[in-house]
Amino acid sequence: MKLVVGLGNPGKEYERTRHNIGFLVVDELARRRSVVLKKMFWFPALQAKCSFGEHEVRLVKPTTFMNRSGKAVWGAMKKWRVPADSTVVIYDDVDVTFGGIRVRAKGSGGSHNGMKSILEWLQTKGFPRVRVGIGPKPADADMIEFVLGDFAEQEHLKLEKVVEHAADAVESIFSVGTERTMNEFNQLQIG
Repeated sequence: MKLVVGLGNPGKEYERTRHNIGFLVVDELARRRSVVLKKMFWFPALQAKCSFGEHEVRLVKPTTFMNRSGKAVWGAMKKWRVPADSTVVIYDDVDVTFGGIRVRAKGSGGSHNGMKSILEWLQTKGFPRVRVGIGPKPADADMIEFVLGDFAEQEHLKLEKVVEHAADAVESIFSVGTERTMNEFNQLQIG
């Protein structure tokens, strides 16, 4: 069993914000597999069971707010006995230019509150992640307002392609591994 977790905030007001791009990628993966995410009773998340090739996978969207994402990820890992290195986390990254993807096998959470929560709950940095670029943040913009803001008009034109590209990267991790996926996707930019 593997987990694919997309980070975001619950609620209509956050649905299409920059901070919810992880949710959008999980929604795309669910659409590709014709599955519907449903509410969990064991931990705060929506989930759907599907497969990526020979891998049985649970798609997960925490229903906590971003800064409490770790509780849902930890709950999913415990429920299905999934080790950290079999859990892929997808989240927005203000330090990556919009249209860029950065895949990593492990690492810190940087300034991302959702990742800080996950690292605190899991007590390990050893899990793959797909960072989806939402930057750069304008120098005069407030960080919270920027990440919780809607995509700019020119970004909306590329958003679908960016989400598809990030979903392709997640699928690639399962088909060819994290290392090859890093080599293939980290240099590409959706222009």
